[in-house]
Amino acid sequence: MEGQTLQEWAGSSRQFALVFTDIIESTSLGNSLGDERWIELLLIHFEHARTKMTEFDCHEIKIIGDSFMVVFRTVVDALDFALEFSGFTGDERIKIRAGIHVGPARIIEDDIFGAMVNYTKRVESLATHRFRITLSDEAKNHVDYEKAAHHSGLEFRSRLVELKGFAEPRKIWGINRHSIKLPTGRLKSW
Repeated sequence: MEGQTLQEWAGSSRQFALVFTDIIESTSLGNSLGDERWIELLLIHFEHARTKMTEFDCHEIKIIGDSFMVVFRTVVDALDFALEFSGFTGDERIKIRAGIHVGPARIIEDDIFGAMVNYTKRVESLATHRFRITLSDEAKNHVDYEKAAHHSGLEFRSRLVELKGFAEPRKIWGINRHSIKLPTGRLKSW
């Protein structure tokens, strides 16, 4: 709900699904367009993201440069948002990557903090050209438990990775961008 603080939205919950998005090669695109056109494009992108967010039970935490930080009640909603937003970002020149993780976080002054936030950003940074949406193993488990019919065609691939600041290798899942379909069954354009 618009105008609601994060604390009002969250209630007593301390478990969240978090999404970070980031524009791929934003510096190059911004440099080629120049500040005026780049900022206009960013504003269109941000507005499109906010329009998409109204379709989900979520709360925008903040924009960090060209990245969005959005919190959801469920991983399924977080994934559905990432799939929809990556399919069309407001302009065909903008391609994004997204990272999803789930876990505990603390709310302080309309922001969230904790290891879960840092972990989610690390997961997002592992997205590749082929796998632009990445999930932590914990988030992937939530998707598996839900068994949502509209996720049945998604092709997930896992890999063990070292994450900066985290002790042992972790399993991360990527979604093959060619397996992502619109609800009508049409392939999303990349």
